[in-house]
Amino acid sequence: MQEKKKHPIVISLLWITFIIVVAGVIYLSFQNGAEAKAFGKQFIEFIAELKYPDGSITEQEMDTLTYEIRQAGRVFAFFFIGILGTVTIHVSCKKCNWVIKTSVTAMILVAIAYFTEKLKVYIPSRHYNYEEMLLSITAVIVGFILVSVITLTVQALKGFFRLMTAVH
Repeated sequence: MQEKKKHPIVISLLWITFIIVVAGVIYLSFQNGAEAKAFGKQFIEFIAELKYPDGSITEQEMDTLTYEIRQAGRVFAFFFIGILGTVTIHVSCKKCNWVIKTSVTAMILVAIAYFTEKLKVYIPSRHYNYEEMLLSITAVIVGFILVSVITLTVQALKGFFRLMTAVH
């Protein structure tokens, strides 16, 4: 049986990408309230024009649309962090025990999602929101579970096919 080679360039690119994505989410999360609103205003107005082409959007509908877009962005960002973080750690630590590697990955990802929301307490004009923290943690864990289940399934299938070819 041949030894699997590590691919340092791929591993480095995964880590760099993971760190950049997490840093981007942290940057967006830790902006003060006025900066955060200004940052997404053009995008939200563009979506509003698509949803309400006749321009008949009320202020309440705009507030609801803004909330929905921000929450969808949060879910997507943390889902992507869950996927990317899990892939990065699994590729980086191939020789580690799957259970340990997966447990450490879950703890790191949940910590990122938790502290990204919890530390808003210390930012002027921002607030901690328990529901948003749970949403972030749920999204990161869904991404984590997706990759973990696929990884576990691939390992199980490899083992099964090795066993089948060894019998014959």
